[in-house]
Amino acid sequence: MASKPVRHSIECWIICRRVGAEDAVLLLHVVEEPDIPGGFWQPITGGIKEGEASHEACVREIYEETSLRVRAEDLHQVPGHWEFQLPHQVIRKDLYWVEVSETAIRIAPEEHDDWKWVPISAVESELHWESNRRTWKAVLSCLRL
Repeated sequence: MASKPVRHSIECWIICRRVGAEDAVLLLHVVEEPDIPGGFWQPITGGIKEGEASHEACVREIYEETSLRVRAEDLHQVPGHWEFQLPHQVIRKDLYWVEVSETAIRIAPEEHDDWKWVPISAVESELHWESNRRTWKAVLSCLRL
């Protein structure tokens, strides 16, 4: 059996610390697809371009998908091996989280049709994919709440 192609990507969870309220996570909505009526919510995700380091891809994807500017040195990489089998390919992710103070964003309409800040306690229930629930649990274990 031929091996599946491997796609290298990043996933980044954007956290906003709140004074007097529960901290929140930015989720982006992906438009519905034939097999996913209503679409789904997810963190920042994206491919790593040829010659690009994963932290550079993360900074680029955050800006492209939200207009938020973050510095590579503010990213926190989550240790672990993040690989997910899909029917036609394997996704290998470098997993990150970053804290931001800016909460106004501008989404890329060609990729997402909505966004929202979700209280940390409600994030898992918003996620459609088991892979996102797994990575969220890993990020959550890294946060100092």
